[in-house]
Amino acid sequence: MNRPYPPGEPPHWPRGRHPGPIPPRRSAGPGRPADPRNQPEPELLTHRLPAPPPLPAARPRPAGPRNPPPPSGPARPRVPRKKLWRRIRRGLYVLAGVCLLGPVIAFVVAYQFVRVPDPTALAAALNQPVTLYYADGSVMYTKTGTAGNRQLATWDQIPQSMKNAQMAAEDETFMTNSGFDLNAIVRTVWNRLNGGTGGGSTIGQEYVKKATGNDQPTLARKMAEMVESYKMTNTYSKQDILTAYLNTVYFGRGAYGIKAAAKAFYGEDVSKLTNEQAALLAGMVQLPSYADKPAYEQQRYRYVLGRMLANHWLSQAEYDSAAFPAPIAQTSAGSGPALSPTRQYIVAAVFDELAKKGLPEQALSRSRAKIYTSIQPPAQTDAEHAVAKITSADRGYPHEGAALVSVDPSTGGIVAYYGGDGSTSYDLARTPQQPGSSFKPYVLAAGLRTDPGRIGLNTVYDGSDNQTIDGQLVHNSDGEGASRITVKDAMTKSVNTVFYRMGAQAGVNNVRQAAWDAGIPKRITSSLGSAFDSLQQDDPVTGNGTGSTQLGISIGQYPVRPIDQAQGYATFANDGKYLPAHFVTKVTDGTGSQLYRFDTAAVPAFGSDPAASAAIAHTVTASMTDVASSSGDGLRGGRPNAAKTGTAQFNNTGHNSEAWMVGYTPQNVTAVWFGNTQQPAPIYGNYHNGIGSDHGYDVYGREEPGYIWQDFMNAYLAGQPARDFPPAPAGTAAPATTGNPAPATSNQTTPDTPTTAPATTPSTTAAPTTSDQPTSPQPTAACGPSCPTTTPGRRHHGPGPGSGG
Repeated sequence: MNRPYPPGEPPHWPRGRHPGPIPPRRSAGPGRPADPRNQPEPELLTHRLPAPPPLPAARPRPAGPRNPPPPSGPARPRVPRKKLWRRIRRGLYVLAGVCLLGPVIAFVVAYQFVRVPDPTALAAALNQPVTLYYADGSVMYTKTGTAGNRQLATWDQIPQSMKNAQMAAEDETFMTNSGFDLNAIVRTVWNRLNGGTGGGSTIGQEYVKKATGNDQPTLARKMAEMVESYKMTNTYSKQDILTAYLNTVYFGRGAYGIKAAAKAFYGEDVSKLTNEQAALLAGMVQLPSYADKPAYEQQRYRYVLGRMLANHWLSQAEYDSAAFPAPIAQTSAGSGPALSPTRQYIVAAVFDELAKKGLPEQALSRSRAKIYTSIQPPAQTDAEHAVAKITSADRGYPHEGAALVSVDPSTGGIVAYYGGDGSTSYDLARTPQQPGSSFKPYVLAAGLRTDPGRIGLNTVYDGSDNQTIDGQLVHNSDGEGASRITVKDAMTKSVNTVFYRMGAQAGVNNVRQAAWDAGIPKRITSSLGSAFDSLQQDDPVTGNGTGSTQLGISIGQYPVRPIDQAQGYATFANDGKYLPAHFVTKVTDGTGSQLYRFDTAAVPAFGSDPAASAAIAHTVTASMTDVASSSGDGLRGGRPNAAKTGTAQFNNTGHNSEAWMVGYTPQNVTAVWFGNTQQPAPIYGNYHNGIGSDHGYDVYGREEPGYIWQDFMNAYLAGQPARDFPPAPAGTAAPATTGNPAPATSNQTTPDTPTTAPATTPSTTAAPTTSDQPTSPQPTAACGPSCPTTTPGRRHHGPGPGSGG
């Protein structure tokens, strides 16, 4: 039974079970003694501590950035620091787990679903025909590959040298890795983060990439590729995988698989391949479109052979005694109409163009591609006939040859292309050469854009001989020139001192930029595979451009290709609008679906204003309208044309090594080069010489290349209406730079002033040496009724910069 306690008296609970706080001690009150527990402790009698001094009152601090006022309103609850770090730590644990386990889970899931490609089916899929068509729709060529390229080699048929070479070239750890190489992947990532390159793929991954046809540089593709390669490694033996890869990989020359490659490159059965041959073939897999470029062949051969030595697959004695295994001459591996060696250069150029557009040969073959080109059969025949007609007289000089590129300026389509007669493995139309005076139109374009108030078509210059300009003594041909001459007359007579001074006025960087804007590539790749930064000096150590350009650019010091000159002049002919010269108009697959179409729009070349760019182009065109006729290379019926010749001199010998003719009408632009096809060397002609002997004369731009240009243009334009060029703007009568107006122009023949062609790389030479000598027109002679009236009699006039006219 519960009984109440008296008021103010606590209940008596058992020890340790008091339900609440102990009541406070009661203080003393009236009639109540003081509680001794509340009394202060008595001081000791031995000593007494002094009382601490009082603390000073705190002064209030003014509010500011470092002492913000206390927030108004209720204070936010603070999360304890330990609890905050515990949350962060747990989040990091979860993130690390996702990063580690996510890829593993994805790898396991993907492994269950990927399919391992079948080698036999892949070999058939990769070897579909590719057909090239002319502009009129007729078949140019069908590429079906090398005979025997559907035959698969067995493991025992493939020599150990080839197996070792392929591993040395692409995957040295192939026999021990699991289908992917983590070290190689990490190394590749590091290289790319530091601006380098590298693939990091194993042979298994490369095989999968070819099987799927997916080579997009994405993380998802690389992940799927690794999974498939790993699964293939667990499904097949290493022998089976390497055999499958060597049976399907593309080596170039239309050869899929090692059996076809052995035949295409060496005419041998695969079992007879030597260490050296195997090294070269293995090296070609990286860039098979470069398979016939000697510089690339040498580079890859040396690399693979060195890796074979490093992996002890080749003894030191074998390495030291190895000799480069030059491949045999390539034969056509197609069906349809027989393809001449000359037109094989077109096929190679077409495939190169598409490779740069992201459509390599392998992808085209897989899709049974149909490639439609801009090459016109009649124009191509005219080009081949013109070259053969003129050069047939020069058979006594077997290493001389020509190149021709013809472009429709309104579309950019290449209508005719002559890269050589097939006697060289490289394409002469894509081989850089010094352009000589044919580069002068870019100098004028730079002057018109940079200093239009002082430079124009009728501006008068001092064109006298032997002038020192920018510290360089400059000669004209045979002392010719005039103390007062207009720009148009200087272009017609190819007066070097005028354009050398104009280049100094405009600035070499502006001249270079004008040429680039017209279409000269900033980086030129030769048909041999080597590349260089154009229109500038080369660093002798790195080989890269230094960005420094000499004033010799004004007279053609730096090399360009015939196809580049056709491109640049096409910009002038197209009213100052740049439109890329091209072979391919469209590509479809076997079902008719479009894979590619050329649809690039023309843009103003010499500035953003179309009218200003057109004015520059029209003025440059007007400066060249008398060149061909004064050289004896005018067109039939007096058809309006604009042209410029060019010649490069061979060292200081007084002989020439290159000669050019580049010219156009409103409908067509054609560039012709003539020279030694093997190396810089003197060139001589036998076709026609108006003065002196008709045999063994020094060839200038107005001779062999001028005759070829004239013959082709007359044939191509036959039946087409003659069209006038747009007039040059009235503002081209710029103020004279030397005072009085220019004297009347005489009917002298255009001079031909060669630029010295150095024995070393032209882009690293100093200002070239020149000579030039104008002569008077002479009547028709040795060639009969079709012989042009030319007067090429010239002699060397001593050293000094100049250019070919």
